[in-house]
Amino acid sequence: MSSTLSSLSSSVAASSLTSSTSTGKLRIYNWNITWVRAAPDGFARPFVDINGQWPCPALDVNLGDTIKINVWNNLGNETTAIHFHGIFQRNTTFEDGPAMVTQCPIPPGEFFVYQFRVAQSGTYWYHARIVGQYIDGFRGPLIIRNTQAPYKVDQEEAPYLINYFLSSNNTYATGGAEPVPNSALINEAQNVKFSVTPGKKYLFRIINIGAIAGHYLQFDQHIMTIVEADGVYTQPHDVPQLFVGVAQRYSVVVQAKPDASRNYAIILTMNSDMFASYLAPAGMNANVTGWLVYNAAKALPPPPTLQIQPFDDSVLIPADQHAYLDPPTQTIYLTASFCPNANGSTRGLFNGVTYVPQMVPTLYTALTAPANVATNPQIYGTGSNPFVLPYGAIIEIDLNNHDGRTHPFHLHGHNFQVINRASGGPNFPGLYSAPAIPMHRDTLVVYAQGSAVIRFRADNPGINLLHCHTEWHVEGGLTVTFIEAPAELQAMKPYIPISHRDVCDKHGISRKGNAAGNTNNWLDLTGANTNPAPQQWG
Repeated sequence: MSSTLSSLSSSVAASSLTSSTSTGKLRIYNWNITWVRAAPDGFARPFVDINGQWPCPALDVNLGDTIKINVWNNLGNETTAIHFHGIFQRNTTFEDGPAMVTQCPIPPGEFFVYQFRVAQSGTYWYHARIVGQYIDGFRGPLIIRNTQAPYKVDQEEAPYLINYFLSSNNTYATGGAEPVPNSALINEAQNVKFSVTPGKKYLFRIINIGAIAGHYLQFDQHIMTIVEADGVYTQPHDVPQLFVGVAQRYSVVVQAKPDASRNYAIILTMNSDMFASYLAPAGMNANVTGWLVYNAAKALPPPPTLQIQPFDDSVLIPADQHAYLDPPTQTIYLTASFCPNANGSTRGLFNGVTYVPQMVPTLYTALTAPANVATNPQIYGTGSNPFVLPYGAIIEIDLNNHDGRTHPFHLHGHNFQVINRASGGPNFPGLYSAPAIPMHRDTLVVYAQGSAVIRFRADNPGINLLHCHTEWHVEGGLTVTFIEAPAELQAMKPYIPISHRDVCDKHGISRKGNAAGNTNNWLDLTGANTNPAPQQWG
């Protein structure tokens, strides 16, 4: 284990406790959420911290452990909620985190508990899931270790976070265009150094925790061997360069050189095609450099210019070689687009509908609805863009991106198989003929004016979102809601924790009724939210 990760772990030791259970360890974390000022690229601004620490700490656990996080929201001026990205939350859908979907927001001064068992291994992350708050720093890696992982390395480096920093000078008043980052970061910093020993193999976990731009990554004169994508172990696949969409994760093995005669640069650049050039801040730098340090006495070399190379994640073969699911029993056609609304705010739309949170969290509507209406999407409110999925159905999503830019789409509660995808130009080949074994993951980049077809089995009762993970677009409404197996969900009789109920009750948010809170006539949606609040930037 690297010293970098060890120091990260020791810095949060005072806020975590561990005890053993018959199926793993119970890992208890006490998180006090506050504000702190930091300057990862030299520009100071407020960040959301945990226990006074920013960057936020890594959660590093083992397969089978139970995570319990006691959260105190002491931000003072903002509510919060936490999503554990890529975790299926099977049997614990109420711990998924999206505010007004599976829980009420956690107001300032309130206490909340997340607790769930990890039944997946690999590279994940946690982040705030309300008002774009993770852009303000509320984010961190979630690493789930597995002694049976199908690769061997000599050493595992610290979780390798790729993101960008957004200046507070970037205003919401941008005519609908997203703010443009000032600079890129590696591990929430710049000029990061990784000490390596000649001849050893290293595992790097790569997570794009940014909010808008995909990233190209290259280790100068070193090959990366992909062994995991979005928590799915893959057959080893060598690449000289990696493209990581927002919210995607990869684990790569890097074989160190046989001698320590020199050091090597790590080069990263943001995909600037995502930016409105007229909003670029002065001095913007789309590149960031780190180093593989073989010999601290040697000079750090200047980074070579990164030349963009073709990248195709559809060639990755899952290690379990899971064959195609059966033909779909339900096909959902989605068209993603953008349009100004009546308030002049640019909104994201699926099938012409922009998502807005409802008066009652969607999970609580599903749990309290009478059996004869629980499967009727109408009760969940048109503003939630609802689709009801029968238990065990093979769901195929035919997703068309009518926007002129690339979008990373993330599905909660599942990995999906990629059936086909249109090309993104010469550097991003299309998938037109089905491979013998399909790639599966939980976040897929769909290219500009392109399309993709994905498939999964609806076997995880609960509320699961599908949304663009460009954070500005999540807040702008580019989301649909899957109400998955509501009858089976009710039959499970999930126990909603006391803290979850308390934050709703103390702040007047109903825990029963349709999307408008109506329990007398479930088909009467008078008062349900259908439009975003005026002047809400999208």
